[in-house]
Amino acid sequence: MDIFAPPLVGSGGGPGIEVSTVVSSVCNVGSYIAIAVLLSRFRSFFALAFAAAVAAAAAVLGAWVLWSVGLAGSSEASLAYKGATRVCAAFVIVAWGMRFSELEGSALTQRALAAFCVATLAFLVIGATRGFLQCGLFALLLPLSMGLCFRATGGCAAGEGALRPTQGEVPPDCGETPPAASGSHDGVSRFLSSVWRLLLVFTLFGIVTWVMILGAQAGLSAAFPGSVVAGAAFAVMACLLVASCVFEGVVSYRYVYKLVLPLVMVGLLLVAAFEGFRGVGAAVVSVGFTCFDLFCFVMVATACRQSGVRAGAAFGWYRALESFVPMVALGLMAALGQLGARGGNTTLYVLVAACVLVLAVVLVFDRGNILERGRLNPDVVYPHAEALYFARQCEEAIRLYGLSPREAEVLSLVVRGRSVPHIAERLYLSRGTVKTHITRIYQKLGVGDRQEMIDCIESLELPEDER
Repeated sequence: MDIFAPPLVGSGGGPGIEVSTVVSSVCNVGSYIAIAVLLSRFRSFFALAFAAAVAAAAAVLGAWVLWSVGLAGSSEASLAYKGATRVCAAFVIVAWGMRFSELEGSALTQRALAAFCVATLAFLVIGATRGFLQCGLFALLLPLSMGLCFRATGGCAAGEGALRPTQGEVPPDCGETPPAASGSHDGVSRFLSSVWRLLLVFTLFGIVTWVMILGAQAGLSAAFPGSVVAGAAFAVMACLLVASCVFEGVVSYRYVYKLVLPLVMVGLLLVAAFEGFRGVGAAVVSVGFTCFDLFCFVMVATACRQSGVRAGAAFGWYRALESFVPMVALGLMAALGQLGARGGNTTLYVLVAACVLVLAVVLVFDRGNILERGRLNPDVVYPHAEALYFARQCEEAIRLYGLSPREAEVLSLVVRGRSVPHIAERLYLSRGTVKTHITRIYQKLGVGDRQEMIDCIESLELPEDER
């Protein structure tokens, strides 16, 4: 609402875009760091988040009323409103991150996409209202969100260990920690190895996007075309939601940032070049970044579940990084301004260079091997020999990574494409136990999903006497 819609508080006389961006970013970064370091450790964190949501609603209504009746100036009311809502929203965002970290990949992706579609529709509905009605609806958003989060956790809101998954999932009981040691050095190392490439690309993409957004906002006399952003983002996410349901388990969302992102960035820069950083061009760039932000949220949640790190700390630091990006963009724009090159082709060249850098990062640091290459012994005759060779590679993986007998049984079924319900029935285990075994297998192999596990196994070289 604050980025893509006309100002709710202080319209026509609010602070400059630079001041507003700095205040919002500082409040965001400070809140997320405090949550990551201390507050997310509280067992009453969800209750604290709900209280923050109610406080945000009060801040929205109070700032709007004071500004409307003339008791507060536009700049003061707008900055107070932005600061309070940023601080309070941080608690709600981290709470949902903690909730999402309890879901497995496909369910997490579908719920995130569905939530985003609902959010964009809410943006369009609220944006069509005016005055106190718009203010009241906007004030209800965070309390309503935390109410839904409480409902999703089954009323057990004592902290990260209290989260309960949706129907069909069997999580730890309230207060129980995930399989991996939540604060262990190994868990943190696994988490960082899973997400550092993603966060690097995300930061670079974010700087490019915010330079364009801030440039557009500073140069437009009319309101930024938020309805264009929301409508386009809804269309993209709705298509992805349908695809994730129809092709569940076929397409991995992990490859979105590796393949789609560079193409999107190049295409959006072409749009921006023709439009001079105005109007629809910057709005379309915002759509791409907003969609990518959602995938980052999903992948960080997945990395938390697989590594066992505290989701509250992980999301706190991740969102602090995301919130710091606008200030980096402001610094870049200020530097270009000092050089007398803030506008025109020079800025475009800087953005193109950043895009090329992002593309290079994606390709150079890719762990998933975008470019296919053979991993099997070329002397083996296919296809029968390939199956036998892969079976021996599975045995080597079981020995090399120290899988337990039960984990070996689960592995043999997972690589054959069996579903969790099938494995549970076949081995006389609960679905939750099967998922725990799969998570531990992924952790031991250092992978994030089934396809990466198969790639890891196929990359193993067998001793000469076993080929």
